[in-house]
Amino acid sequence: MSTVKGLRAGMMASILAGVALTAGVAQAQNFSTERPGSILIFPKVVNTSDTIIQITNTTNTMTYAHCFYVNGASVNGQPLWQVTDFELALTRQQPTHWATSTGRAVNPNDAIPGIDPGLIPPVAPGFTGYLMCVETLVDGTPSSGNSLIGVATIGEINGTGGGANIVSKYNATAIPGCAGPGGPCGDMGAANDGDNILSLDNVEYASCPGGLYFNFQSEGSPDLALAGAGNIASTVSTDLTLVPCGIDFENLIPESTTLSAEIRDEFENRTSLSAINVDCFFEQPLSSPLFSGQFVLPTTFGTSILRPQAGTGFLPAIGVANVLRTADDGTQDTAATNLHFCTDESPPALCVPVNSEIRLPTFQ
Repeated sequence: MSTVKGLRAGMMASILAGVALTAGVAQAQNFSTERPGSILIFPKVVNTSDTIIQITNTTNTMTYAHCFYVNGASVNGQPLWQVTDFELALTRQQPTHWATSTGRAVNPNDAIPGIDPGLIPPVAPGFTGYLMCVETLVDGTPSSGNSLIGVATIGEINGTGGGANIVSKYNATAIPGCAGPGGPCGDMGAANDGDNILSLDNVEYASCPGGLYFNFQSEGSPDLALAGAGNIASTVSTDLTLVPCGIDFENLIPESTTLSAEIRDEFENRTSLSAINVDCFFEQPLSSPLFSGQFVLPTTFGTSILRPQAGTGFLPAIGVANVLRTADDGTQDTAATNLHFCTDESPPALCVPVNSEIRLPTFQ
């Protein structure tokens, strides 16, 4: 936590909830940031500061995972598309953790507590991208055990005495395997077919939600809590991270999609924003020229629905918002939030579920 006048970012989260659309709490498609699943996606992983990854096997049986780091950098506007994979082995109820900057060696005598889950490589300095882990059997066959849950912590922790302590945390998005008609996907659910194509279709795995609810504070506006404590020049800025709901590791083809945003202020005044291009990985502050100032509102708070734009791949996205609050004395604090899944197909939400797939490398 930082020293921003001892105030907690959670106070503002409760205010933002007041402008959320009512349907935003629905998760009919079973994507979740609170329940375990068979696929975990961490949309924002960085080594510009550091990221701590925590993954837990919530079941009473041994489980395995095949994980993929995806470098989200681009060169001349084209995704770099560097993928690094590794495997985890987790005993029953076993949590594990590592720093992305250093990875985790297999060494039972090292200072890292807990059982080594296997060799985890570090990411390159300056890495910005995401992490996906797929639950498998011991031979690498995909499994719908719905065993995995995860948390990411991002930030700079340099100790007291003037060092930076700017840390935020978010939950991994968990995609459940349908595991048959009695599973999370309802009557249409079927058992995992065990091949390398993971179908997000509400039959093998849950379908992608049709959109995302994004609650935000007007970009560059003062922080009300900090201003009330005498920080007159305080400001709020939000960084938005998005990844497509689907990926092709088999053919090494980066997925891309284009989103549109319907934006509302506190008085229900509406504006729209098109052509948010998510090419493998997207990360921009709301102050970016790409948003044309649309997230600067006449009111303090607003809400938005991010939907796939027709004719552009029509893939939804998964996302995280990281909010930076700066006091006039220069101290800062951050808080990350998962974007809520929009699953309401009726107006005004119009979030129609979308079928997609994740293709793993072909295995023997």
